[in-house]
Amino acid sequence: MMDQKSEDKSKPAENGLVYTGDKGPKFGVRYTQITISAIGTGIMYATTITFSTLLVAMITEGSSTNPNVPYYDYGKHMSMLYTCGLATSLVVQLFAGHFGKDGPKWYMVGTSLLNGLSLGAIPFAAKWVGIGGVVVCKLFQGVAQGGFEPLSTCVGGLWVPTEERARLSFIGVGCATMAVMLGSILAGLISKSSMGWPWGFYIIAIINLGYTIIWALFFHNTPETHPRITPEEKKYIQVSLSQQPGKNIPTPWKKIILSRPVWAIIIALIGTTFTMTYMGSYKALFLSDIMKFDIAANGIVQAIPTLCACISGIFISFLSDLTVKRRWLSRLNARRFFQILGCTFYGLGPVIMSFIPAAYNKWAVVVMSVQDVFLIVFIIGGSNINTFEISPVFAGVINGMATTCANLVSLLATYLYKWVINDPENVAEWRLSFCITAIITITSGLIYGVMASDKRQNWEGKIEVNPNEAKRHSITSIEQAITRM
Repeated sequence: MMDQKSEDKSKPAENGLVYTGDKGPKFGVRYTQITISAIGTGIMYATTITFSTLLVAMITEGSSTNPNVPYYDYGKHMSMLYTCGLATSLVVQLFAGHFGKDGPKWYMVGTSLLNGLSLGAIPFAAKWVGIGGVVVCKLFQGVAQGGFEPLSTCVGGLWVPTEERARLSFIGVGCATMAVMLGSILAGLISKSSMGWPWGFYIIAIINLGYTIIWALFFHNTPETHPRITPEEKKYIQVSLSQQPGKNIPTPWKKIILSRPVWAIIIALIGTTFTMTYMGSYKALFLSDIMKFDIAANGIVQAIPTLCACISGIFISFLSDLTVKRRWLSRLNARRFFQILGCTFYGLGPVIMSFIPAAYNKWAVVVMSVQDVFLIVFIIGGSNINTFEISPVFAGVINGMATTCANLVSLLATYLYKWVINDPENVAEWRLSFCITAIITITSGLIYGVMASDKRQNWEGKIEVNPNEAKRHSITSIEQAITRM
């Protein structure tokens, strides 16, 4: 008779399906699909992050070595320029995941195309129409960016097997952070050069539009529709995620809205997005006015922490998977640990940075690097991948709800600058604003720890499994998964 210890070891480490058959090539097409999605996501994020650097150059006389580069008196309208894109993103965020749950490819191509065209049009709009034209461009960009994020989450729900979530999430985060890093450097250098800030918009827009072609040619919606995937890899992904090709499961909106685990993810994203939005919008200004970095250095300084975060993600992704696989922590406690740890140090980073004198501004780079490492901690190991655990089928829908709520609240983050910062060169006012963002972020992590779940939710529908397939792949874990459904 099998003793209790042996019996426990035979049980799967995770709730859900554990695939023990042939997984196909070691680096299968799932890696190329996730990489294509990740780079595209990074370019999309880069167009958002670099806007703050380019906007500082737009409003700063003499920011370029070329005296003929124009500048505009938009300083009093910075909050509006940052927030108008968020406003329109809310229109499409909530439903984008619903439309993309069975295949997001052409929706992503469309949003990428719209984003590139809107970004490239900003210098023309500023010259010929004025600030109203810039606002219109940002409104269109908001529609594109609002739809893109839930659609990119759909990619993970369709392509990332259960046991590879942290590793493949790191590919996504790593490629995205590298794109943001390079975008920040590019924006700073171009703005300072004789080309000036207009070419910062043009070049990044051209990169965006060029990558849209790659999306259209090389990305595929699902393992079922990929023409070159091996049968073994297709089976591995489909069994791991309980995919049932051809079966359309209606979106259970009411059950999703009333789900406690979903609200845990929403609250976690609200807290982290609040700080990310505030720092993304005003970090360039803080580095310029308080830390005394010039435009070119500003872009590089913002890129260095991103590089550190990207490198650390290699370790963090394997640590996250190993923590669950070796049962150092249960999967749920691992998600709680990574989320709370990440939120705490990410929230405190700007507060610590505000105590650094401008004469020692190089230490600000160190603090920002540590802060961004902890950003990776909760992205790879916390609530972000928890979305795929509770519902891979409706991960995009959940992300759409979460980002809609988070962006609604983050509208206040951009006005926090207007309410608290009366003098941009007063470090005490900056410190107060950073304390507020820290409290919000840390509190959201603690609430997530109380409300989170790692169980796949029963509103996804019943999983239908062929008994022979169940025996061949992992009969114990599949039977457990069906029972839990």
